[in-house]
Amino acid sequence: MTINFRTSVDALAEQARNSAIGDPERRCIVSSGSVHPKRRGDQSPIPRLELFHFTMSICSQKIRGALFQIGAPFASSELIIMPPFSENYSAEYVKLRMASAIARSRPFVKGYSGSSSVENEGFDPLAVPTLVDHEKGEVVADSRLIAAYLDMLSGGALVPLQWQNRIWNEIAIVDTLPHAGLFYGANPDGDDRPEEIRAGMRGAHDKKIELVRKRLEGLPADSLLREAYRHKIIKEEAGREFISQPANMRRIIEATHSTIVQLDRRLESKNEWLMPDGFTLADIFWGVSLFRLLFLGYDWMWKDCPRVSEYAERLFASPSMQNGVINWPGHPPGERIERFKKH
Repeated sequence: MTINFRTSVDALAEQARNSAIGDPERRCIVSSGSVHPKRRGDQSPIPRLELFHFTMSICSQKIRGALFQIGAPFASSELIIMPPFSENYSAEYVKLRMASAIARSRPFVKGYSGSSSVENEGFDPLAVPTLVDHEKGEVVADSRLIAAYLDMLSGGALVPLQWQNRIWNEIAIVDTLPHAGLFYGANPDGDDRPEEIRAGMRGAHDKKIELVRKRLEGLPADSLLREAYRHKIIKEEAGREFISQPANMRRIIEATHSTIVQLDRRLESKNEWLMPDGFTLADIFWGVSLFRLLFLGYDWMWKDCPRVSEYAERLFASPSMQNGVINWPGHPPGERIERFKKH
């Protein structure tokens, strides 16, 4: 699917917004620096940037953090991606996502390793986040590409030129962490996830597969979207099998722990952030990642990593984390994260 005109992108975004998002309250305008989205009336102008996202999507959290860091106002079009809603399975939303360059250049997702990295897993056409630049008529999918796009718009505020290689190396490390597996799957040696998450993830893959199949059956026989939905089913079937194997869960838990230990070694005690010159996109990605691990009960991973422990405290207090993640409306409560919320 090729999109050539800005009006076409605008139309795709409007169709996705109106068809996929069931509650108008989740169509909001977020002003620069404000964590309190204001509902967008039907006649309200849309800012240049529009983000299709979900509260608890870790990739969405990275992009919200980046948007707050550069101070860019944006239209918040918030989908609920969990069953029974699964608004990201709407054909109108998938059409919008398929208008991105990455949808034309990368193969569809075809497996599961616990990570949501496009580099390793392939492109998921039924996922979030998706950014629309209404001024340029661009659709950007995949959190790393969206972050790079926002950095370009901000003139390098997120990824300073002198630290480009180091920052993108850190982001690549974060991107391969198996957050999806840790969220959906239980630790076979003691599940410390919040009860709400444990209950919600039971049978989640089965529910998602059923809903994707229903959407697929409703598509016209000649629809270009059918292959996208088939690959989503392949991914969810592979995910269901993956998290059911205790050996897989132990392996990704150990791999994540090892990555945290390596981060502790890279952190320099004299620096407040990862790069000597200040807060960057690498810190946003790590902040979101560490906060998710904390929420799921994996903060024991940095119990013996004093630099990571101190770094996490600083990250969680940063404005981009506070606004884009911790205090973003709808984040489920949890005993471990409550002290970081600013009321």
